Amino acid sequence: MQTLSTFVIVFGSRLLTALVQLWAIATLVFSIMYVMPGDPVLLLLGRDSNPTPEAIAATRHQLGLDQPVMTQYIHWLGGALRGDLGNSLDGYPVNEYIASSIPKTIELAIAAIIIAAVIGVPIGIAAALNRGRILDGFLTSLSTIGISVPVYILGTLLILLFSLKLGWLPSSGYTDISRNIFLHFQKLSLPALTLGLGLAASIARMTRSSMLEILGRDFVRSLRARGMTERRVIWRHVLRNAAIPIVTIVGLQLGNLMGGTVLVEALFNWPGLSTLLVSAVSNRNYPLVQGSILTIAALFILINLCVDIFYSLLDPRIRRKRA
Repeated sequence: MQTLSTFVIVFGSRLLTALVQLWAIATLVFSIMYVMPGDPVLLLLGRDSNPTPEAIAATRHQLGLDQPVMTQYIHWLGGALRGDLGNSLDGYPVNEYIASSIPKTIELAIAAIIIAAVIGVPIGIAAALNRGRILDGFLTSLSTIGISVPVYILGTLLILLFSLKLGWLPSSGYTDISRNIFLHFQKLSLPALTLGLGLAASIARMTRSSMLEILGRDFVRSLRARGMTERRVIWRHVLRNAAIPIVTIVGLQLGNLMGGTVLVEALFNWPGLSTLLVSAVSNRNYPLVQGSILTIAALFILINLCVDIFYSLLDPRIRRKRA
């Protein structure tokens, strides 16, 4: 019962912190309209059409831009709390744009993080268990190269190899899963692999460092002295204790992918949330920029909250410390 109450306290404090962070980000996002260059009204009416002052005033009134800034802020924040992010400058609801783009980004991010974890964690474990040997040096060097290579170069190389040279996978584009499930995953493979390979290198290095730290602790030597098999020591005790930093880096990388897939989405013509944001910025579509950034920030905070709760469950000491 005490453990449950401690968990509730920790969860409540983390949730309150997440809500405060989200409010601060929402306030900052609202300010974008007054920081970015250009006038959204003139952009909407068209600069070259020389709109009359009456037309400009009418459009400002229609968009609510003639109201005091605080009134606009309260109105926008209230709409955001209700899930209404307003309308794009083309009159289309921002929610509709985001709803059509966000599943594609989430799918790409999850596929990439699965590839990264499947590749990175075993490489890190193998490097730690062979510390100082040739295999450790090779895997560590491979991880360093993976971190150093930019995603757009890696993506280009993968396109040249798998699309142009071998002809196994499409080079770019998107096909809805309801139309052709096989072609959908074919087109997902290269962008997910491009992101996943780079992340795998970071996860491998973190896994190796965490494993080596746990392997050097006294309780591991005690377990070995009691005659426990090496396999059981590694998989039941060492890996479990080393899992917290690994879970942390995986969660942080997943959160970063929510808004960090710009180059890969552009390279592979993947119509995700990052592509939507870049398009909105280039067109000075302020409501769409605000909605996209707020959505990305909310996803990042939510993922980090889930990760924080998850590794609190893995290690009860964290719950006691934070309570």
